[in-house]
Formats: sequence, C-alpha cells, structure tokens
Amino acid sequence: KSCVGIPPWLHDMYNGIYFSPCIMHQNAKKNDLDHFCIDCRRSLCSNCLYAHIHHNYVKIRRYVYNDVINRQDLRNLFNCSGIQSYHTNGAKVVFLKPKTHRHDQQQKQSNLKDHRCTISNRTPQDNSLYCSVACKVLALHDNQTNEKNEDLDNVTFGDRKYLAESSKRRKLRRKAAPMRSPMF
Repeated sequence: KSCVGIPPWLHDMYNGIYFSPCIMHQNAKKNDLDHFCIDCRRSLCSNCLYAHIHHNYVKIRRYVYNDVINRQDLRNLFNCSGIQSYHTNGAKVVFLKPKTHRHDQQQKQSNLKDHRCTISNRTPQDNSLYCSVACKVLALHDNQTNEKNEDLDNVTFGDRKYLAESSKRRKLRRKAAPMRSPMF
C-alpha cells in the first residue's frame, strides 16, 4: 500500500538493518551493511556494490548513534523539504528515524521552544516541520488519507507507533530507589 509521493522503497529502507556484518562477505574487510539499494530494496556492504553498479543506492551513515543519509543523495530520490538537517563532516544529513531522546537537556530546552515536529513532538533546531524522514512520510500519509482530525495512534511506519500528543509520552522513571554507598 503505497501512497502518492511516498516511494515504495522507503519503507524497506526504514526497516533495513545497518552496520552489522554482511552475510555474503563474512570474511572480507569493510563488510558492514552501510548502503541501501533502491532497486533491490535491501542493505548492502561495500563489497556488494560491484554487483549493483547500475542500480540506484544511497550510503547510510552514523551520526550520534543514529542512521542518517546525506541530504544531497536523498534529495534526488525523495523530497526532503521541511526535514531537519544536521552538518557532519562538511555535509548535510537527515535522520532516517526520529532521533533518540536526550531526556534531561531536551526536556529543559523543549519547554522553552514552541516549535515541534508535527509527528514525534521533538524540537527541531531550525524550525523544521519534521525531525526525520520517517516523520515526513507519516505526515504525507496523514495528509493523503485525510486523517488530520483523528489521533495518529493508528499510523505506523516500520515497527514503531508515533504519538501526536506529548501527554501520552511515557515518562522516564528510575529503576529503583537511589542508595548511597556504605561509608568504610
């Protein structure tokens, strides 16, 4: 079920496994799955690229423990407007999935800012509409199915559900009561 404007390969890219060893090239050097073939819709390592030389593919990178894609590479395949971009190694990148929370700092900063991602409720740095490619896809899906007034609890992309209301977000709780170490 593909909506207009949302490429069908994007769902497979979202669900892809990256930066684990390639099964086909277990004994080779540089065998991390760090590319995604658009035509075959699967993850590739550097050694697999020769077999996909005439295919469209993008390189998946890591930035702050998250999967990111060079904005320039993805822009040729998907409309990246409105997605928060970050600078790393002289290139602009966009997050594939919403960025993981930095609970203490982010909550303090987000209370000061009014602008939030329309899907994940995270606070983008440059007043972007979306914090990741996944959030933009969910927003496009929402606009195309006319669910603007309904709750987004039923909208999924990959294995995750995204909540539109911040009150529904789960609070971070301690595992146990803090204890002092004994004095010797």
